[in-house]
Amino acid sequence: MVEFPANHLLAKNLSVLGVYWGGYMTFNPRALTDSLDVLMRWYAQGRIKPHVSHILPLDRVEDGLELLRARAATGKVVIRVQDM
Repeated sequence: MVEFPANHLLAKNLSVLGVYWGGYMTFNPRALTDSLDVLMRWYAQGRIKPHVSHILPLDRVEDGLELLRARAATGKVVIRVQDM
């Protein structure tokens, strides 16, 4: 469980949303797979556009982890396993 001080959320006008996907795999795996299918379709259609601040090759995975540890990433850090 992660705790966030309410005054920080209010002062910065932030929202927190969380989902425990692991629980769905136990009692309703279809809901999880269907949801992921919809998200991937929306991404392919350009309906959702996650902010990606860094794309790194696999041999720079440590650099990617350091970006996360140092809180230097402003969006998703993508590690490209192979070029497709």
